Amino acid sequence: MNVALDYRYRDLGNFKNYNSVVFANKLGLPAEEINNTLLELTGADHLFVAADHGLPEMFFKDFPHDPELDWEMHEYLSASETDLPINDASGRDISDLLSDWSEADRASRERRYLRGW
Repeated sequence: MNVALDYRYRDLGNFKNYNSVVFANKLGLPAEEINNTLLELTGADHLFVAADHGLPEMFFKDFPHDPELDWEMHEYLSASETDLPINDASGRDISDLLSDWSEADRASRERRYLRGW
């Protein structure tokens, strides 16, 4: 069964744009385990930069993203099993996404530690 990763972009006016990306799940990881891992990786606020993880940015098409007015953060919502076909642009397995995300998170924490943040 595939896994859908649900997230949204919320602009500073609190308008929301939702998306769901479907990944293969060749290892059969339980959705609850995937969800818990992503909750841990996104921190207490569940925020992340979609482009950093190869996910589509959900900025509003009618109102182009303005970095001086809007931020680039997206909010992780959930992971669930689905019968929908894979729609990840790179055709990745969810285990690859989690591994890459964990490595990026580890590298980010190391940089913050070295800089004293």
